[in-house]
Amino acid sequence: SSTESEMKSSRAGLRSGGSLDGKAKHSSSRDFARFSYAANVLLLVYLFVLNTRSVDRAERLAGKTNAESYLKFSGAVSDLANSTAALENTIKVLHEVTNTGSAKPHKTSSNPALLPVVVSHPLPVIPPLTWVQSTGSSPQPASSPGTTSAEKLWMFLGIPTVPRRNNVDYLTTTLRTMLDQMPADPSDPFSSKVKAVIMNNKPGAHQVYNSARAMFEQIGGPKARFLEFRDNPGLIPDPAPELPDPDDLNNPTSRPGREVRKQTCDLIALMELGAAQAEYYMFMEDDFRVCPHFLRAVHYVVEKSNLQTPDWLAIRVSYGMNGIIMKSKDLLLLSKYLREHTARLPPDLLWQEWMAKAHSIPELRGRPLLVYKHNLLDHIGTISSFAIRPNRPKWPGCYESMANVWSLTRMEQFDRNCVHDDISPCNKKELGPDW
Repeated sequence: SSTESEMKSSRAGLRSGGSLDGKAKHSSSRDFARFSYAANVLLLVYLFVLNTRSVDRAERLAGKTNAESYLKFSGAVSDLANSTAALENTIKVLHEVTNTGSAKPHKTSSNPALLPVVVSHPLPVIPPLTWVQSTGSSPQPASSPGTTSAEKLWMFLGIPTVPRRNNVDYLTTTLRTMLDQMPADPSDPFSSKVKAVIMNNKPGAHQVYNSARAMFEQIGGPKARFLEFRDNPGLIPDPAPELPDPDDLNNPTSRPGREVRKQTCDLIALMELGAAQAEYYMFMEDDFRVCPHFLRAVHYVVEKSNLQTPDWLAIRVSYGMNGIIMKSKDLLLLSKYLREHTARLPPDLLWQEWMAKAHSIPELRGRPLLVYKHNLLDHIGTISSFAIRPNRPKWPGCYESMANVWSLTRMEQFDRNCVHDDISPCNKKELGPDW
């Protein structure tokens, strides 16, 4: 009887096969339309989030106006429109299937509304690093193509250079000793993470710079990537060109003359160039020999400082407007201060003043200046770029103490009481780690 019952059921099923096939088709259509609807909703949300993040990134790197252009030319608007049209078509099909139960299923090979929308435009990139002349006086640095925080340089070494009397050449020695420290092995962690930018602040009138550039670019090799030569575009003008030059031998207020004001403007240009390219920026001068193991020592000092005092504002490893390490995110705060006071003091004195005022600046309050015990840059320039320069005491050489450099304020000198540590300020009550 069981077999007979199964046979009856089978015959009944065959007789009603057309009706069952119709229900299955309608069910399949509804399921497929719902799936397509969900897929297009997800794609629309994805495109919306992608374009929102693109605009936000462009606004941060290149300003609101450039961000709007960035979105306009990226093709994102077109992609969103295509996806919206596809979604509306899918909803229409879904309504037909749900309300009438008789819509014919669409073949996915011939109905583009049910296919995933393919983004036809490549993702745009931010233009290469350039200065954009804005309506104000500040040049606006833009990021390199596709640059993210993970792709930034570790250290940007900023070296401004100007000609000296009789074309005395210190620059070549500075660059030779620097390249000696750079790794030739491309697998070395520093291989693509450090760059020295040499900025010529007298384009067309700096013979030593032109010769050094030609020589190092001709040498090539794996170390050539560490050097980049640039002419200063001159976007930052002297804010007080009408002021007469002071008497350099009788200038109790240290008021800067025309050449010193230009030096400050040139320094600002290089700072703002480097701000977007690296995590850290080091001020350097073109007449300092790089001491042995300079790069490894700098890395050690920065990493130790990050572990012991992560909120540090700056680190000194030498003297002058040289051997100062800063986080690039803080550079624009210093740049703003230099711009505001260019006509009042030379750049190295403005730096000292800015550090002394750090406790009264909200963004800087409580963030210390650290000093390494040993000098890492050796001054070799005896002929100044200025016409008049008073006689000065001796400068410390390589790895000599930073505790008694005559040109530095007490805050900028190494604390002799840190007998168990090589970075000050320190915890004098405890022995420092054995580095």
